[in-house]
Amino acid sequence: MAALFSKKSRSRKSKDQPLAVKKDRKGRGAEQSDAAHFLDTSHIVEAGLFLLFTALVVIICFLGQKSKGPQVILKHPATTRIVAEFDFQHNSQVMLEQQMEAVRAQVPPVFQRTFQPYEEFSEFINQLNTSIAKTLIEYEDQGDEVLTAELEAMTQKLIEVSQLTVSPKTITEFTERTSPKERSGLTQDALAVLKSLYQDGIYSNLNAGGQTPQVTVIQLVDEAGRYNLPSSRSFDDALVALRVRLNALSGNRATARALFNLFEAGLHPNLLYSARSTTLAISRAISKINPPVIIFKEGDTLIEPGAIISEIDIERLKAYRAAERSRGGNSLVFNKLFIERTTLTLILLIAVMIYVKHGLRNFHKRNRAIAITSVSILLNLLIIRLIMEIGDIALLNNRPSLSMLPYIAPYALAPMIVAVLVGAAPAVISALIIAVLFGIIQGNSVEFLLIAFLSGIVGSYIASNIRKRSMLVRAGLMAGVSAALTGAFLGLVSSLSIGLIGQQAIIALIVGALSGVLAVGLLPIFEQIFKVTTEITLLELTDFNHPLLHRMQMEAPGTYHHSLMVANLSENAAAAIGASPLLCRVCCLFHDIGKLVKPEYFTENQKGGINPHEEKNPSMSALVIKAHVKEGVELARKHNLPRVIQDVIRQHHGTSLIQFFYYQAQQAQNKQTKLPFPEKPGRQQETKKVDESTYRYDGPRPQFKESAIIFFADGVEAASRSLKKVSQPAIEELIDGMFKSRIEDGQLDECPLTFKELHEIRSSFTYTLLNMLHSRVEYPKEINEKGTDKTGSTNDPHSNESTPTGNQQPI
Repeated sequence: MAALFSKKSRSRKSKDQPLAVKKDRKGRGAEQSDAAHFLDTSHIVEAGLFLLFTALVVIICFLGQKSKGPQVILKHPATTRIVAEFDFQHNSQVMLEQQMEAVRAQVPPVFQRTFQPYEEFSEFINQLNTSIAKTLIEYEDQGDEVLTAELEAMTQKLIEVSQLTVSPKTITEFTERTSPKERSGLTQDALAVLKSLYQDGIYSNLNAGGQTPQVTVIQLVDEAGRYNLPSSRSFDDALVALRVRLNALSGNRATARALFNLFEAGLHPNLLYSARSTTLAISRAISKINPPVIIFKEGDTLIEPGAIISEIDIERLKAYRAAERSRGGNSLVFNKLFIERTTLTLILLIAVMIYVKHGLRNFHKRNRAIAITSVSILLNLLIIRLIMEIGDIALLNNRPSLSMLPYIAPYALAPMIVAVLVGAAPAVISALIIAVLFGIIQGNSVEFLLIAFLSGIVGSYIASNIRKRSMLVRAGLMAGVSAALTGAFLGLVSSLSIGLIGQQAIIALIVGALSGVLAVGLLPIFEQIFKVTTEITLLELTDFNHPLLHRMQMEAPGTYHHSLMVANLSENAAAAIGASPLLCRVCCLFHDIGKLVKPEYFTENQKGGINPHEEKNPSMSALVIKAHVKEGVELARKHNLPRVIQDVIRQHHGTSLIQFFYYQAQQAQNKQTKLPFPEKPGRQQETKKVDESTYRYDGPRPQFKESAIIFFADGVEAASRSLKKVSQPAIEELIDGMFKSRIEDGQLDECPLTFKELHEIRSSFTYTLLNMLHSRVEYPKEINEKGTDKTGSTNDPHSNESTPTGNQQPI
């Protein structure tokens, strides 16, 4: 292929060489100076942007962040030993609370004495004696039965008024067994006994089950608030004491029994629980407690590896971190933690920059790709920092939930976006940067660095090969699965509980799926801002129901078929040289949409032999032909087609010459300049040249490989229609001639195609065209019994007539 174009290229080079050497000699010093100045400026800009990115990363990740240290989880074993790096002490609120709880348990409840039950029962007894006396006086002469009935009726009324739990028969029995004098004496003595019991104090039984407690401790205060009731007894003990003392009042056992049955109803607990006094007693006891002060020396172990973490351990670590921050000062920037993390970040980013410049050289030259990667990383880090800060505030008093917080971070978001928009290699770099920074945020945690890195790698790997937006959710879910599995493995190694590992795994899966959903939402925004077209968008544009494609099928079917053929040529050629086949196919489908404005002016759409160009001069026809490029760009903008498709529409003819009308114009010009009289011998006729600019497309020339492939495919497909005989030599000659003329015309001067790639494109075109323009074998006609085919014609092999059949089937 190189030999094909070398002769003309060498002739042009030799023709232009003296002028180039002359210009080079005149301006060599100035050009070298300008080049050096440009390099210095570009290096300064590059360094400035790198420092800006580093500063933004540091501000987002570490500004104002407090030291967290190794992660510890309540009631789970510690993974590492934590040692004090300096002397410090702190007041343990956890131990103080434990001592306060012990004091609350030790301080007995406080009761206060009341005489209201005794006073109410004493009044009842006095009324009872008076009523009995009146009843005896009034009904004593009417017989015992009437007297007994009246006594029971009177006592029933008194019981109902006083609401005592005593039987009227008990009172009647007591009245019948005692004389008025004896009865009066016994009741007064019994009231004295009852009063003494109330003065000692009676409290409710502390056990409801009926078993006497072995130890009963209470505090008793009198009306003045003094603790001076040492003879108080429980209700059961008071009941026993009442029985014993009442038995001593009467020598008659039955009378003593009746007296006890009556006075038993007047015995009630008179020591009532006082919440206020109990609280005051507890407060006085707590006020005597001295807050425990815990002192640690430099080198003392704060947490032993494998020890089960308790509340005291967590409090101790919090106090140590607070002391560490206070030693570092209150400055947001000039403190030890911020400087250390800034240094680590700077080293990381410098290493990444060196790798990008030397390991990914093509990526280093793509400013848009670098911008997308940088913005994605910054956005991902910002989301992670916001989640961490909000989570720390919301879950401040919930230590178990706080341990789940690192699993809520969507560390696979940026790698997935970069994988779709830029590629797999930059996505891996972004995953590494985010993982390292996340590990630093989590207190230099290697565990979370591994979880974040593996999650980002898996998400970016799956996202790099997707062609549907919904597959991003699957990529996010798989990233969550990798995070869950890695976290589960590390949790088992660290002896975490199965319940906690399960919770972390569920959160990782949910966050992974949500990361995919968020990536789906952010992808169109990135495409719009950075003018990038993903394969997802391209695949969506291959839908033949797109308004422009559907309109082309209806209004310009020839152009539509031409676009399909060019798409086949370009797609195969792009695959041969490692370009984007999908991009070529989509751009080919839309490259001639400008012909929809005036489809009848293009040969493939003309019907019935009507050619509008016959009524126009060549320059006007050329303007109409050229206009389809501009009109195609306008239609692409109107329908929001991606920028790359608009670029292909502009470049698919480059600045090539519309040869047919140019030659027509030349012929017309030659006819006009022919003189009516003969020229003198030896004198050449002067002819005016046609201005080529009128007959050249406005361009620009193809500027990327896919555009150049379409540029050639468009011309080759159109030219192949004029072949009288389709054969491999004829096709190769056609392709070689077109490639040679267009390269000599300078149409590839702005395109990065190499001669090797041109050779592969030529071979691909040849193979595809041979298959597209293949000939078909004519089948013999089906013969019936009469010797004629189904159309009625005779199928005699010796006949000279040949009748084509319309129902031939392809092989």
